[in-house]
Amino acid sequence: MNMEKELQIVQLRENASHQLAQIKDIETGVDFIDRVKALEIYAKATKQDAEMVKMIQEQKIRSMRILGKLLEETEFDSGSKGQGNPNWLGGFQEKPPSEEKPRLSDFGISKKESHTYQTIAAIPEPEFERQIEEVQAADSTVKELTVSSFYNIGKTIKRRQEQEELRQELPAPPVLELGVYDLIYCDPPWRYDFSNTSNREIENHYPTMPIDELMEMEVPAADHCVLYMWATAPKLMEAMQLINAWGFEYKTHAVWDKEKMGMGYWFRGQHELLMVATKGNVSPPMPDQRKASVIRERRGVHSKKPDIIYEWLESWFPCAIKVELFARNTREGWDSWGNQI
Repeated sequence: MNMEKELQIVQLRENASHQLAQIKDIETGVDFIDRVKALEIYAKATKQDAEMVKMIQEQKIRSMRILGKLLEETEFDSGSKGQGNPNWLGGFQEKPPSEEKPRLSDFGISKKESHTYQTIAAIPEPEFERQIEEVQAADSTVKELTVSSFYNIGKTIKRRQEQEELRQELPAPPVLELGVYDLIYCDPPWRYDFSNTSNREIENHYPTMPIDELMEMEVPAADHCVLYMWATAPKLMEAMQLINAWGFEYKTHAVWDKEKMGMGYWFRGQHELLMVATKGNVSPPMPDQRKASVIRERRGVHSKKPDIIYEWLESWFPCAIKVELFARNTREGWDSWGNQI
């Protein structure tokens, strides 16, 4: 047993807030992180209880967050060390000490570490504290507070901010006349929760919408209307909520087998659901027109659905007034609504 390390752990547990408050500059922050990392390694090696390890990890992440803010506020020199400015003789003239800016390497910080710390620092305070509380809760199934999980949360938030800015810049979609369409086909821009695989997140590809905003939409459905709506497996419950909010009644669904695995937690997703719901009195396709409930087609570019669905809907409901919501392309015989057309 290392008595010095044991004493440091006790002091950290009993006086963490005071110790974190002492981080006033980059050098102090780096020193604190190095010490806490060493305590984490020691605690794991000596098989200390999970609560103690998570306490140390929490202080490590909090110190990284503080250091990230300090790094963001500091202007660094991006040039090579000691190069200075070129003079008229063809050599280099050293910068006066007062003009020199610090470099990350002066503090032993890599660009990757700097980026990680600043990304964690960018997490809004309420969200950061909520994440800490969830992991530290007595009934939490998460065994450790990892830097990568908080880094991914920060990345996700930043990406959402960028996507929201993009959405604000996109032209507003045309206003649709309400109560007109007999058939509505849509692939809602579902918003996903924070993900450890956020570099593959759907928001990389297009602006998304939270479920509350989707539910508040006024859909242009006629009194008698059929809805075909795409949903992924993690969004099944929200899809049911949305169907009800839009005034439809769920009937059934088909499964699109993409023939290629994607990402996922419990399963690696290889399918999507095509939900079917109706409003009023709508008849299903004639028996001889009905298709199998499993559609097998290899997935292509992100979010593109099988074109065969258009053909099926057109053959099943030839006289229906049809609209595609959240469309990215136009199609003859259809109205298209969306800000990416």
